[in-house]
Amino acid sequence: MGGSGGGSIYQTGDPDQLRREVDEQADRAELDSQVNRLLADTLADLNKRDVKKVNAYLDEIKEALSGQAEDVETLLFGGSVAKHTYVDGLSDIDSLVIVAAAPGTTPEQLREAFAEALRSALGANAKAVKAGDLAVTVTYEDGTVMQLLPALREGEAFAISSPKGTSWKHIEPKRFAERLTEVNKSVLGMAVPVIKLAKSAIAGLPGDQRISGYHVEALAIAAFENYDGPKTPKEMLTHFFRTAADNVKRPIRDVSGQSPAVDDYLGNSGSADRDRASAQLARIARRMGSARSREEWDRIVNPDEPD
Repeated sequence: MGGSGGGSIYQTGDPDQLRREVDEQADRAELDSQVNRLLADTLADLNKRDVKKVNAYLDEIKEALSGQAEDVETLLFGGSVAKHTYVDGLSDIDSLVIVAAAPGTTPEQLREAFAEALRSALGANAKAVKAGDLAVTVTYEDGTVMQLLPALREGEAFAISSPKGTSWKHIEPKRFAERLTEVNKSVLGMAVPVIKLAKSAIAGLPGDQRISGYHVEALAIAAFENYDGPKTPKEMLTHFFRTAADNVKRPIRDVSGQSPAVDDYLGNSGSADRDRASAQLARIARRMGSARSREEWDRIVNPDEPD
């Protein structure tokens, strides 16, 4: 009478247990199908919202800078727009603008001239144009924020203002985008859609607890550069938040050279800000893991933004 016990349903042949397992598998498969359809619909909506308005603002800024840019067609959109990870209302538009400047021009002089050109050309079309230590920020009435980083060309590289705004710093903005492109290809083009969905979910956090868009992209690279799991939105989005909750605890080097770390705004490893960010990302991962309906997932990825 073979068998050594262990209670396996395959040994006991318990038909009720077998039926329950089959039903559970069917329920999981149906939930996966519903959630993946929801995420595809959410992504389509995000993409539809982005394109027309963003392109209109970028065209307007190109026109405004036509007398100052080295060549209007050499505007390099090195941020979320170029990487196709921009999400309307959830990301700042960070763009690198190559400008011509006389020898000896300081970063302060370049930023002020750049900002003045935008103020004169945009006029009432922009709510505010402000020159900061690094970039010139254009804010529109609808809340769209365009962060324009004036840069000088240096052969194949570029120079931008240093963090203190007083000297020039050499950068290679394409390196990060190229790395993201490589990772995206390795997961069959799924990394960029997942980044957009992650930004949408993170938009439900209070403003002072959200990580930056650039940081989300860096965390996605870390999550997917060696990923060998299912290439579905549901599985990959859950994986992103699980790994991000751990990876956010440590600084991620900025390969573009713009700053020492993409997340230096959170401080050193083990900082209170990093612990808070980790807790928030882990909470989203737990909600995804325990969600048992399309409606629960909808509340996670399409949250009402807090005031």
